Amino acid sequence: MRRGGRPRSKTNLRGFTLAELMIVVAMIGVLAAIALVGYRRYMRGAAASEVKAIVSGIRIAEEAYRAETFQYLGCSGSDISGLTSWYPAPPNDRKRNWDNGQAGNAVHDCWMQLNVTTDGPVRFGYAVVAGIAPQPNPVPDINYCQNWKTAHDTINGPWFVVQAAGNQDNDQDFSLFAASSLTGELCVDPKHGDDE
Repeated sequence: MRRGGRPRSKTNLRGFTLAELMIVVAMIGVLAAIALVGYRRYMRGAAASEVKAIVSGIRIAEEAYRAETFQYLGCSGSDISGLTSWYPAPPNDRKRNWDNGQAGNAVHDCWMQLNVTTDGPVRFGYAVVAGIAPQPNPVPDINYCQNWKTAHDTINGPWFVVQAAGNQDNDQDFSLFAASSLTGELCVDPKHGDDE
């Protein structure tokens, strides 16, 4: 017996059992999995916010350009094939500076003339095509946007279409977003809208 106290039992000297440690490890694993899902959702939401901000900036820059020149500026061409000519670079899982440093390159110089600004590096690639409808350049059809063709068949005059593409997991499935001078809507490709 110890001095001035009760006898010491062996149960007071025990540590954690293996079963108790395994339960704690399993609980930590479940919490980590839940946190990872939440983190991915947060990152996808942040990427969608980037697209909304940049497309809005492109729309404002195009309207300013039209106010001066009576036409829109198509930095990626004037037909649907230009909607896959991404600026500042083809989409992948890395961020890139908006001014890609390629002064003298026609596409770079066009985007600099359009004067779209960003808060920092961007994760998505952007393309903008422009023309004058109905001839010689009809508005490109964006097949993943509902009622796009119906809404854009009636354009008679200058137009632009902007498309954004992201590839957050660096595979060949792009998140696609599109908007035009006719609508304030930003449509999302339902097949790969979240790039997962």
